[in-house]
Amino acid sequence: MRLKTIIFLFIGFGFLLLHFTSCNTSNNTEVKQFDAKGTFAELDHLLIQLHQIDVSDCTNLDEAVSINEKMRGIIEDVRSQKEFDGLVNVFDADKYKISFLVSQDKQFGVFSWTTKMDCLGHHIKNIALYKSNNEIKTSSLYGNPLVYIKITTVELNNKSVYLLSGKESVDKKPSVTKGYTISNGDLVESQIPLPKQSSKEYADSITRY
Repeated sequence: MRLKTIIFLFIGFGFLLLHFTSCNTSNNTEVKQFDAKGTFAELDHLLIQLHQIDVSDCTNLDEAVSINEKMRGIIEDVRSQKEFDGLVNVFDADKYKISFLVSQDKQFGVFSWTTKMDCLGHHIKNIALYKSNNEIKTSSLYGNPLVYIKITTVELNNKSVYLLSGKESVDKKPSVTKGYTISNGDLVESQIPLPKQSSKEYADSITRY
C-alpha cells in the first residue's frame, strides 16, 4: 500500500513539473521583447552583404533577390505600434546605413534602399509603415520607387499629408515630391498642397549607398 502511494506521488509530481515547465516556456515566449536596435543591425548587415555582391553582367541575381526578400520580411514583420515606436526611438541616421524617414506625428515611416536588381527592373525598394486602427500596416507606395531623403508634414482639409521628397538615384538631386495621407485606415496618394501652406520638417536622412 505504501509503495503504491509513493508511486502515485511521483507520477503526480511529474505531471506538475511538466505543466510548470510548459507554462514557463510559454510565458518566456510571450514576454520576449522586440529588439529595435537588433532589427536595424540586422538590416544593416544584410545591406552590407547586398552591396558586396557583384551583379555586373546581371550575375548573382538570385543572391541579391534573396537578401532583398530577407530585408522586406524583417520590415514587414513589424506589426505592433509598440514595435514601430521602438524603431522610431532608437533610429540614428548617423549610425545606421539603412534609410528610415519618420513623419513629425510618428504615424508614418518609410524605408528606402538600393536593391542591386537593376537587371530585373528594380533599382530601389521602398516600404512604408503606418499606424492604422491600433496596428501597423505596410505599403510599397505608389508609382516608381525613389530614394527618399526628406519627409515633411502639412495639414490639408483637417488631415495630415506626408510629403516625401526623393530622387531616382543616389547621384541625382532631389527632384520628385509625392503626397500621401492615411484615410479610412489605408495609405492613399494625396494632392500636394500649395507652397504657401505651412509645413514642419521632422526627419532628414540620406541613403549612404
